[in-house]
Amino acid sequence: MNEREQGLLGAIYEAPLTEPVWSECLKSLRAALKADGVILMLRLPNELERGVILTEGIPGMEGEIGDNLYSEQFYSVDPFVNIPDNTTVTLDEHLDMDALLDSEFYKLSMEPFDIHHIAGIELSSGEDIDASLRLTRKRGRDSFTLEDRELLNDLIPHLKRALRIHSRLESMSSEKELYAQAVSQLSVATFFLNDKHQLVDSNPMAQRLLTANRSISLNAGKLALQRPVDNQKLRSAIEAALSARSRGDTVFAQAMPVYDNSGECLLGLTVRPLAVKRHREQDNEAVIAIFVSDAAATVEAPHSSLTQLFGLTPAESRLATALANGLSLDDASASLHISRNTARAHLRSIFSKTGVSQQTQLVSLILKSVAPLG
Repeated sequence: MNEREQGLLGAIYEAPLTEPVWSECLKSLRAALKADGVILMLRLPNELERGVILTEGIPGMEGEIGDNLYSEQFYSVDPFVNIPDNTTVTLDEHLDMDALLDSEFYKLSMEPFDIHHIAGIELSSGEDIDASLRLTRKRGRDSFTLEDRELLNDLIPHLKRALRIHSRLESMSSEKELYAQAVSQLSVATFFLNDKHQLVDSNPMAQRLLTANRSISLNAGKLALQRPVDNQKLRSAIEAALSARSRGDTVFAQAMPVYDNSGECLLGLTVRPLAVKRHREQDNEAVIAIFVSDAAATVEAPHSSLTQLFGLTPAESRLATALANGLSLDDASASLHISRNTARAHLRSIFSKTGVSQQTQLVSLILKSVAPLG
């Protein structure tokens, strides 16, 4: 393997990890194959969606694109289709070039971008991968040679592996983002610390908590509590979690209340270790999770979710949410600008629809439901 091929392989396997993804890899492919442009279709357009298309070196089609003539309509009349999977095919060997030059597809989808020669690969492995790679050259240049095609064919298995890695990372990232959003909507602040007790990541609820003067702050990159006695308890809990992690005890959890200087309990805090990773861990990797609940945080249950779950009207949903946030019926009616009699009528209807008979049961029902995740 020569130096050029080694460089390409490195760029291919780094592609899922770069930002933007595949950008540096496409630049490397363009340079190595002396192409004017490169197009990678990670998800092909169809009648329901425009797909995901990454480009390099094509004026007017830079980066990740979706709003373009190809994604909108020309994918359905693209003549460069039905080529064999996992092998490089050039446009001039697949089509009658004279007929192509007179076609609407060429005039509207190729000529404006100065695309004339194309080398294409359908990267497929059953249900796992379904991507397309296209390298382009301008009119007046030579078509892709046999040597170019051989190099591309050698890269195909590596491209497919990188695409598989990319797919799994994307799936994991989507799941992580969904879980993080769910935790935030449940009004749970989440802090992630490294083994030096330094904050390395947090969710939006945690970031809001740090700016809300709720007895927890950030000092020299570490979480700090208002009272020294609570601060010492937190440090001890973190050390205990680190010790539990080192012996493989990932079910360890230590909880503690957090008070302000007046002695009022403001927050509830739980420290847990994360599972030990199989690879060598870096200084900035999270090893400890701290979950913080704020008794003053309000429940946000979208009215549409309460309607769908319990059949409540918008007015009933607003009242139920106010009660779930700890307001009395009088305070809730005042905040919603309705009379107490109207509020009582709404409450009777809510009880009938939800099957509960007490306000405390209603609050418990809403808090335990999936409505806040809506």
